[in-house]
Amino acid sequence: MAIHPLRSRLREPTLAQEGTFGDNDRALRDAILAHLRAMCSTRIGTMLTRPDYGVPDVSEMVHSFPAALDTLARSIKETIEKYEPRLTRVRVRHIPSETTELVVRFEITAAMVLADHTSPVRFETRTDASRRIEIV
Repeated sequence: MAIHPLRSRLREPTLAQEGTFGDNDRALRDAILAHLRAMCSTRIGTMLTRPDYGVPDVSEMVHSFPAALDTLARSIKETIEKYEPRLTRVRVRHIPSETTELVVRFEITAAMVLADHTSPVRFETRTDASRRIEIV
């Protein structure tokens, strides 16, 4: 007979403190990821109630590369800090492309805020051929 996860935590309290990524943590991470995807697929200025929500249109920034990389990274970071309160200590860093493919990638690292602690998380963005930002 399998032991329910809550019962196992009650029986072995040290297991709950070892920093394992539990089901609740995973559900929260998935919810944050869904919100980041929505955020990065929204262009700044398109939401009437929150005109600063979203990120710049990558298509409009193509002509100012590579300087646009800093602008885009800063915009992603500022939007996350403002509209995703479940993340703290947000860092966004450009990941140079290792191929000749014209792909812009960023790494997002942060601390996910849980009830009694924080947990490090990492996401990666990738701008595809249609210049949409995907997050994994």
